[in-house]
Amino acid sequence: MFARIGAEWEGFAAVPEEVLDAGDTVVALGRYRGTFKATGGTLDAQLVHVWRLADGKAAAFQQYTDTLQAARVTGA
Repeated sequence: MFARIGAEWEGFAAVPEEVLDAGDTVVALGRYRGTFKATGGTLDAQLVHVWRLADGKAAAFQQYTDTLQAARVTGA
């Protein structure tokens, strides 16, 4: 996944702006940013990452973002 992102995006980053601690659940709020090389379109989409922990390790991960904006930027 990370190799593909590096190949297709310039300056791609998941930028956390706030992290919420809810015990065994951690929620990160922030932005995905970058430029899609093939189209030159820029992404600045809100993100939410939800991490669920078990025994101090990541047990599950779910992400939410503006998929319409990403589709428009990539030409999908």
